Amino acid sequence: MDRNRAIADLRWVIAYWPDLHDSRLHGTPTPWRRPQLTPEQLVERDHAAWLERLERTGDALGASRAPLRVPVLDVLTDLLTDAVDLADELAAALTCPSMEPPSTGLADPRPYLEFAARRLAEVDDADLGAWAYERSRVMVATAARALGLVYDGQVLDVECPWCRGITPETPGGGARTWQVRDLFGGRSCGHGQPYRRFCTECEQQIVITCENAGCEPPLGCAGTWWRGQPCWPLHDWDWLAEQVRAIEAYVS
Repeated sequence: MDRNRAIADLRWVIAYWPDLHDSRLHGTPTPWRRPQLTPEQLVERDHAAWLERLERTGDALGASRAPLRVPVLDVLTDLLTDAVDLADELAAALTCPSMEPPSTGLADPRPYLEFAARRLAEVDDADLGAWAYERSRVMVATAARALGLVYDGQVLDVECPWCRGITPETPGGGARTWQVRDLFGGRSCGHGQPYRRFCTECEQQIVITCENAGCEPPLGCAGTWWRGQPCWPLHDWDWLAEQVRAIEAYVS
């Protein structure tokens, strides 16, 4: 039921809020992923850096380090806004008193999330539950991405030992073409968890794929195939790591 899933989503965000809030501080370990930039984006980034260097003067103070991680602050603000909006709209829909607005843009959203979860638990309205579930999905996805809990599509900083990263965009090789894929990621959990990967009862299928259309490993070297691309399920990862190390040792 969408209502129960929405409540589970809200409880999940409440549980992970302290970790997300702590990650705003410099020195707190944070997940890192290799950025996926197109050749055009790389050119734009390099051009912007070149212009920035040209504009520097001897009197410039240079880049100042913000006391907190600005991207995380943006996430915290977005989650608070979404939580307040959800609580207010549920209060209006159910004609019950609403909560006081937050004191600042970085206030704790958990009281609003808890308020929304309680309101949803009090009514059995399929349309309202479906509407709330759409909103809660966004909040879970926002928090999970910020905490590095969503790995579907994560690019690995490894050169495929078989195609050597030779693509139309990188004819000289070296492209990072391996990605982690959750093959069942598009399915919903039937046990109340906001993501299948957090559920101990749902079947999981996590693989590494080579996204290069020209990659064709020798017979027996591809664990299996997914959408026409070679992929390696979790039980093949130790063997896969050995192949990478062997190729790297040979090249060096």
